[in-house]
Amino acid sequence: MGALPDIGLDIEGEAKQQLYPGHGVLTGTLRRSIHAASPSHNFAADSAGSDLGGQAPAPEKVGDVLVIAIGSGLIYALAVHQGHHAFEGYHYLTLGVEKVQPRVDQHLARHKND
Repeated sequence: MGALPDIGLDIEGEAKQQLYPGHGVLTGTLRRSIHAASPSHNFAADSAGSDLGGQAPAPEKVGDVLVIAIGSGLIYALAVHQGHHAFEGYHYLTLGVEKVQPRVDQHLARHKND
C-alpha cells in the first residue's frame, strides 16, 4: 500500500475524531463523509450519504512530490472546519494533520521496503 496512503488514512481517522456530539456532530453525516482520496478526486460529486472512508487513496505525482487529499464533499463541511460569522470552526482537518505529523516517521519506517 505504501506510506502515503497509510498516512492519509491516519489523518482521516484523526480528523473524524475531532468531531463528536456537541462538537460538530448532530447526525454524524459530516464525520462519515471525511475521507482520504487522490488529489484529482471530485469531492463535490460525493453523495451526501456515502461513507468513502477507510479506502486507501491513490497518491498522484504533482511536480516532484506525491500528493493525497483529505476532505469532505458536503456543502457545509468547509464552514464547520473554518467557521463562519461568530463561529470559529472546529478545524478538524488541520488538527488531524497536526496529530499525525509526529507519527510520519513511524509510517515511513513501516513501509521502508515498499
